[in-house]
Amino acid sequence: MKAILLDVDGTLVNSIPLILESVKITINHFGFRISNQKLRELSQLHSREIALWLIDNKKNNFDLEQFIDYRRKTFLKLLKKNGCEWFNDSKSFILKVSKKHKIGIVTGSRTLFLKEIFDEEIKKNFNFIITSDEVNNKKPDIEPIQITLKKLKVKRHEVVFIGDSTQDALMCKRARIGFIGKTTGISTKRQLEKFKPIFIGKNFKEIELFLGFERN
Repeated sequence: MKAILLDVDGTLVNSIPLILESVKITINHFGFRISNQKLRELSQLHSREIALWLIDNKKNNFDLEQFIDYRRKTFLKLLKKNGCEWFNDSKSFILKVSKKHKIGIVTGSRTLFLKEIFDEEIKKNFNFIITSDEVNNKKPDIEPIQITLKKLKVKRHEVVFIGDSTQDALMCKRARIGFIGKTTGISTKRQLEKFKPIFIGKNFKEIELFLGFERN
């Protein structure tokens, strides 16, 4: 293993409550009602895909760009009001990994969100960061992984990706790289198991043990 790639939302930071709330507020604003289970499913998608699902399944057309803009502004308002906490073992994991391996961020979040939560001290530990603003095809497409592998100069079998969602798992399956699930985010352990991850952990401590950091 030469590199570890990390998701952000639900993996490093506890932003899932903000994501769920912003999607719910936006969907309600546009006149729709959905179940809590469907809300969690849709919240894994980008705003455009959520809007298209509503158009296709609710048989009600609306302005796509207005939906995307409203959701983005709603999320930023919630972020500024409530903040977003890091999981208590995330930063120590990053520091430990960066001493031995290349480390990169592959996130579906936008650059402006990362600017809100990443200070320069933590940012300097990463060899590469790619957000949804820098790709044509977002997760679960493999484009973000392809770009990252090229930038880090590593091969598929030399990389593992740590994420919390089935979108992360699907991207890794398509890209043929090892996936480690972390059950602190949007998807359950049972949902992640369907993609045959190499490991699933409740926190970074368990993941560290699996990767052999404690033994070194």
